[in-house]
Amino acid sequence: MRWGTRDKFQVFQPQEAAWQCDFLALGDPAPGDDSKVCECEASGAQSHEGFEWVFCASQFMLCECPGRIRWGNGHRWKILQHHNPGQLVKCATDDLGDPAPGDAGKHCECELDPASPFFGSISPAVKRSAGSQRVVSCEILEDARRGHVWDQLEWKAVQGLCSVPGLRLPKAGGDSLDNRSLRSMVDAWISDGFAENYRKLYREGWLEEGFVNFIGSSPSRTKWAKINEQLIRSVHMFSTRPIVVVHFGMVLPHEWDPTKYPRLVVMHAAPFPTAVFRRFDLNKFRSLLIARVKTGIQLDSDQFVAPRVDALFERARQEGSESYPLPILPVHFLRNEELPMYPGRNGGVTMSGGTSHVFDRYCRFGKCRVTTRWGHAHPTWTFWALPFVGTWIRRHLRDETLPQIDGDPKTALRVTSIDVDEDLLNIGTWEEKGHKQWCKYDVMDPSDFKKLLQARASRGCNEAPPINADEVFHPAGAALVFYTAHHAVDPNVSALLLEQLDEHLKAGKLPPPVYFKGCFYEDGATLMKAHPDVRCLI
Repeated sequence: MRWGTRDKFQVFQPQEAAWQCDFLALGDPAPGDDSKVCECEASGAQSHEGFEWVFCASQFMLCECPGRIRWGNGHRWKILQHHNPGQLVKCATDDLGDPAPGDAGKHCECELDPASPFFGSISPAVKRSAGSQRVVSCEILEDARRGHVWDQLEWKAVQGLCSVPGLRLPKAGGDSLDNRSLRSMVDAWISDGFAENYRKLYREGWLEEGFVNFIGSSPSRTKWAKINEQLIRSVHMFSTRPIVVVHFGMVLPHEWDPTKYPRLVVMHAAPFPTAVFRRFDLNKFRSLLIARVKTGIQLDSDQFVAPRVDALFERARQEGSESYPLPILPVHFLRNEELPMYPGRNGGVTMSGGTSHVFDRYCRFGKCRVTTRWGHAHPTWTFWALPFVGTWIRRHLRDETLPQIDGDPKTALRVTSIDVDEDLLNIGTWEEKGHKQWCKYDVMDPSDFKKLLQARASRGCNEAPPINADEVFHPAGAALVFYTAHHAVDPNVSALLLEQLDEHLKAGKLPPPVYFKGCFYEDGATLMKAHPDVRCLI
């Protein structure tokens, strides 16, 4: 039994008698805090002899486990007494109750026999002893640090995570990961079955060009496994480049077949430690480091790619360079002042409904000094941008604080208050004075592809721009580019659209991919020739 608060408590050994839960009987581990409670460790929360509790799924995700499941975190667990082995369990308080109130790190764990075939099939990243050979780690990256320029830049990117002796870093905050956990954030393994694909596609540990995706627990035949397969399928239909999926769950879906998808490489990496909570989507930064792609396009699972997307790789390589060592985001369909986190009369609002501090550092005296319009979190990057990626995930995982500007304490920004990947990418861009932005190549919804599939001869290029104008960054509006679809959350709809795109492509019926004011253009050069006032890149 333990007595106290979440952060300050005292643990007592079991006894037959009832506990008197007050400071007179048990002492006061958290003086002045009236929220102290007694908590009893659930019977059976310890694993059976010879068995091992293994991370299965983060909160709100699905756990597929052939043994017992426990739900909670730290010392507070609920054992699922009536769990049917093989049944999918949604790891959420609405379904399972709340054994650890206020703890955002709740997750499901699966009890497994290390000698079982199922245990042999799970991700090495969630086992106590991984066994199989890592392909990315602090040691591997340090050994390569004197190699090519991309090796040097990746080592520069991860030094702050790898706890390099003598490296001077800003002060870490109270919610920092410990050094051992920070080092583990760089570890990655090739999934069983994908070693041959990795060997064929990678050279000296790197891909020249590729798409990178990341995903958590997605058991076979579930919605997200099917959604992700449509993404993988689209790459194999409409691109010649590989796709790397960095998997942060326990078991891969069976649908991800390395023979069926020969340009698919799946890597395993550990989920964030649950003792100090971080949102799952921040794994996007880790995936860009782990995948080791020299020129990349990041794709979320609810996307698919369309014909001619490969043209973006050359443009990404041209725009992301030694002189511009930053990722580049596609423009958002909302203007900055339309964003929920923009400081209005009552301040900005976070995704969870709390007060947002995203703009506090940049909006002073009624004016916001930012260097770009808000961008969507689907960046392109080159190896020159890897130090940016590593720096910003390090700042978050170490709970660093950006110093105040001109002595104004309101401008100091605790990086952990930036709780999602998109916010962190945008703020990082502003801090580094980034100014480049892609046209909207991540089309907002698959239904928007009707413009492409049902295109008719234009009556003039004078319609409203597909992405609304703003006064500062895109006064002429921005173009829509049919390279990828976003919000592709219905795998059946995606599958049908992919077939239609393929049919139109083979029949020569697809118009050019760049759309602006009612007309289609082959590329950025032809768009700029017709509309020199367009500022987004493509």
